[in-house]
Amino acid sequence: MTDHIATRLPLLKLILGAAVFAYEKRFVLVRSLWLPFAIGMSLSFADSFGLKIIGEQKEADEVAAGYGAQIFVITAMFFITVIATVRAYRVFLECDLADNSPISWGLSETKFTLAMFFLAMIFMFALAMSSTVLVTIFKAFGDVGYLAMLNFLPPIYIAGRLILVFPEVSRNPEIGLFEAFKWSWLVTKGNGLVLMFLAVLFPVAIALAINWFSLAGVPLAELIGAMLVWVVLPFEVALIALSYSTLQKLS
Repeated sequence: MTDHIATRLPLLKLILGAAVFAYEKRFVLVRSLWLPFAIGMSLSFADSFGLKIIGEQKEADEVAAGYGAQIFVITAMFFITVIATVRAYRVFLECDLADNSPISWGLSETKFTLAMFFLAMIFMFALAMSSTVLVTIFKAFGDVGYLAMLNFLPPIYIAGRLILVFPEVSRNPEIGLFEAFKWSWLVTKGNGLVLMFLAVLFPVAIALAINWFSLAGVPLAELIGAMLVWVVLPFEVALIALSYSTLQKLS
């Protein structure tokens, strides 16, 4: 029992430690992430401001061009986010970056993307299963209102248990995805609720706060909000990287 308690992740210490960790690595992060962040912020600026100008045009061909541009920006932002996140993990886990290039795509980024896809599929499957079970239960009580949000708890918990697949494939690109998912599930035993908060609920709360600020009507709020998304990324990566390092030492 004592050993099990000793392996529990300290929630508040991890949050404070991630802030300190990101601050201590700030110069290495700037050197490693300046180009992905510059591209990401430019894409955020285009998504927030540039495409609105196209979207306001009435001609059919201009509207089609606007949709095409928006799809391009969203796709580019996805891949730039993957590159930036993998590089941030490799900085925090003290791994070498490929040829010290300002931007790159390799096996880690490919497996990171595949892991995102598979985790999304697992999340949707778990959500479908939990919805089926809970809807059957809720029918006996009639209108349950906000209790329907309980549908999301099982898939969020599973996502928390599997979240360490991302630092694992970033650090060790040679590992198989199934092996990485299995390792994450096993090593996070007893810490599912903590990681559910750190990996899902906490980042979602930050994203909602940034979105609220962007819509607040303050001058340049939308631009500042788009920049904040990229500024907080290293902190969120540091949270998972610290959890990963802690549990890896204990496993």
